[in-house]
Amino acid sequence: FQPNVENIGLEAAGVELTDRGNIAIDGQMRTNVPHIYAIGDVATDYRLAHIASAMGIIAAETIADHETVELDFQMMPRCTYSVPQVASFGYTEAQAKEAGYEVNVGQFPFMANGKALGLGEREGFVKIVSDAQYGEILWAHMVGPDVTELMPELTLAHNAELTAEEIARNVHAHPTLSEVLMEAAHGVEGEPIHI
Repeated sequence: FQPNVENIGLEAAGVELTDRGNIAIDGQMRTNVPHIYAIGDVATDYRLAHIASAMGIIAAETIADHETVELDFQMMPRCTYSVPQVASFGYTEAQAKEAGYEVNVGQFPFMANGKALGLGEREGFVKIVSDAQYGEILWAHMVGPDVTELMPELTLAHNAELTAEEIARNVHAHPTLSEVLMEAAHGVEGEPIHI
């Protein structure tokens, strides 16, 4: 999948492209040409509507000279709406190790979750990787029922620099699918409860 950047006047305007064919932008979605901004599929390798929307908000805030943030594209949620669903964000375990992190890993299957069993959807798991030194969540990968709905708890935890222990200690209602997050977080700390 390539961004559709041909024949839209970018060359004439002097807008630069990356070596991957995307419109080159900075952290506020500005191109190299003043007053030209780019968001979404033409400006990132992460071609997902929720990322484009977040980029649009940052561009609008920048244009309005309003305080804004920069996106860490590596930490954006990536979701596949299939059966079962797939969701992830952050570094893979191998990428975290390559980046110099010592990691702790916790994994928990939906097969051991009461809500998943009640729904008849026992396939899948949640895997969480955290930094062994500080407990920061570096990556999560989930396969299973409604995991795209579970992702915000983990991305919020990452953004707020919560640890796996803090997720594990947060009381999750029973029976819910979100208990799998709690159990995987317990697993990161080496103390899974229900397996």
